Amino acid sequence: MRIIKSIFIVLISIMLLSGCNSGKALLRKANKTFESGAYYKAIKQYRKAISKISRREQVLANYNLGECFRILNQNISAEQTYGRLIRHGDNVKDVLYKFAEVLVKTGKYDEAEKNLEAFARQHPEDNRIESMRATIQFAREHDIKPTKEYIVENFSVANSVANDFCPIFATDDYETIFFTSSRQSGKKDRKRHDVTGEYTSNIYQTELGKDGKWTKTMKVEDLSTKKNEEGVCSFNSSYTTLYLTKTQGSYDDLAGSSIYTANRDNNYNWSEPEIINVVPDSINVGHPSISPDELTLYFVSDMPGGFGGHDIWKSTRTSKNDTWEQPINLGEKINTKGDEMFPYCRSENEFYFSSTGHTGLGGFDIYKATQAEDAGWTVENMGIPFNSKDDDFGIIFESTTDNGYFTSNRSGGKGGDDIYRFYVNIPVIEYYVEGIICDEKTKTPLVGEVKIIGNNGSTLIRKTEKDGKYKFKLTANTDYLCIASSDKHLNQKSRLSTVGYEDSYTFTDTLNLTPTDKPIEIPNIFYEFGKAELNPQSKEALDKLVEIMSDNPTIVIELAAHTDSRGSDRVNEELSQQRAQAVVDYMINEGIKEERMVASGYGKYQPKVVDKETAEKYNFLTAGRKLDDKYINTFKDDEEKFELCHQLNRRTELIVIGVNK
Repeated sequence: MRIIKSIFIVLISIMLLSGCNSGKALLRKANKTFESGAYYKAIKQYRKAISKISRREQVLANYNLGECFRILNQNISAEQTYGRLIRHGDNVKDVLYKFAEVLVKTGKYDEAEKNLEAFARQHPEDNRIESMRATIQFAREHDIKPTKEYIVENFSVANSVANDFCPIFATDDYETIFFTSSRQSGKKDRKRHDVTGEYTSNIYQTELGKDGKWTKTMKVEDLSTKKNEEGVCSFNSSYTTLYLTKTQGSYDDLAGSSIYTANRDNNYNWSEPEIINVVPDSINVGHPSISPDELTLYFVSDMPGGFGGHDIWKSTRTSKNDTWEQPINLGEKINTKGDEMFPYCRSENEFYFSSTGHTGLGGFDIYKATQAEDAGWTVENMGIPFNSKDDDFGIIFESTTDNGYFTSNRSGGKGGDDIYRFYVNIPVIEYYVEGIICDEKTKTPLVGEVKIIGNNGSTLIRKTEKDGKYKFKLTANTDYLCIASSDKHLNQKSRLSTVGYEDSYTFTDTLNLTPTDKPIEIPNIFYEFGKAELNPQSKEALDKLVEIMSDNPTIVIELAAHTDSRGSDRVNEELSQQRAQAVVDYMINEGIKEERMVASGYGKYQPKVVDKETAEKYNFLTAGRKLDDKYINTFKDDEEKFELCHQLNRRTELIVIGVNK
């Protein structure tokens, strides 16, 4: 029995030792794969090794596993992996910083800030901290709502469950688009890339048909291979030469990349791609963008002499037949300690790129770079809707407009990276006026007519229904005069203007028309005491009267002047007649025809009848009562009320007595 136990113990020890050695071998293999950049393959190997290695070894393995997820934009998995390390107290390397970086991508800005500050307390000298603080603040402030200036739509015809990215226009009418895709095409292309886990990327195209619909995507066979990868492209201005990224060997070997050119003939046949020698063979370059004059080639490389990870460089030549000169780094205004990629040259002094190092919303953001004469680059974040908390890159524009396409792996797409179309949102700006015409006294709607006259020469007329409502569509930057009319009412007018309005707007207006079935008192016409001369204070009221006559060119009126009851009958009659005539004379002098007016002086014989408005204004008066001496004398003990009653009797009224057809 003792022998059996001893054998069992030995066997267990051998098994444990074998398992330990197996785990270490798996970890070494995973680390080697990770260091080679084969992140997709490394994920599988780390997952297999972690359960078979020691607790101490698991810490670094999990950190590298989180890095694989982060680099491949598997942000949820990266967040979970980093989070487990931190919860277990495994504060390895810069995991707090990397955790904050991923949390920004998942939109958890407060938690990202918390972890960043914890990292800053431990590593105050780290020069990435301020940049990340700015990114968190920028993302928090701008991740609210998109600008209304653009509409962004998923360009679904080009997208698949795989990565589809970096569109370029292939013809000058913008109706053919090339793009890069890692979709599976054909039964033989079944092996996934060790770096990304995707299939080999090739160049595809889609065209806008005569029916206005984009055709089904198809691989550009002359430019695509099964083993090599073809990637980001750029056309020259005549769309005859293509600059493309291409691996130098099989993707099985994690081959480096170079920039190639291929020429297209009139029959749309492509020449064999040829490499451009802008850097030594041992240096990786890609993401070409050729300037409109074809004398400057922008590209991406991690070659020595840069500012961080991948930088944007340029090479120039003096003519299209010359060789490319020594590459020049675009400098610290463009390049950062992060990655700058996907340049797109729109004009000599304007190009676009994506970066993880400039202040943004998280991941790769798209930036616009402009250069004034004899000045450096000015870089600005394109903001929402171009950028999101995910990766956004590969933007292009139609040369004459601000419409175009870009790439994003934001939520809501078909797969990983998707192509999105954007175009300027030109809102339909419309202006209207709608309102109602009413009786001024009763406030009831009127059947009538509304005319609207614009200073652009337009005239529109609408008849109202029983509800008195009207509505007109207006023109931008125009002043309008609205005139409402109805039987047995004076015309009424109002003014409005669309000048200065940038957004759609509906004006509302109520036009109250004065009825003509009763005398219309013209307030605030004053005379010198006991005289017929008009007081200067009366000018405003008199001008209003002139305006009424001008707005109602067909009416004939009686201007009736009244006095109070004090004084002799003859004096009051003469005075009231003279006052009425003074008003008529003023009107004639202002251009109103004499035959349209009759001056009548009624002296003290027609005391005012208190109407509803007067009774509401002076609550000691009773509506419907005539302000004769008998009624006025009831206020004799109150001098103020007594004088007010006499003042109300001293009035000038307009009475419509006819209409000229």
